[in-house]
Amino acid sequence: MSTTAPQNPLTKKSQVLLVLKVGGRIVTGQRPGLLQLLDAEDSPVPAWQTALKAAQLSPAQSGDTHEPQ
Repeated sequence: MSTTAPQNPLTKKSQVLLVLKVGGRIVTGQRPGLLQLLDAEDSPVPAWQTALKAAQLSPAQSGDTHEPQ
């Protein structure tokens, strides 16, 4: 059984974009209005909401960038 140390949350848009570049995605969180970052294996990656929102609005992100109004 392997254990991984908890990682510090990503705080910058560039860090979030790196996860997205290697197959990660931003999804709606469990609570309304919150976003969650998942890696390529659909495991949650801790990240600040501001970094997620900035990356979601970035033209560098692949995929759907539409947010409900």
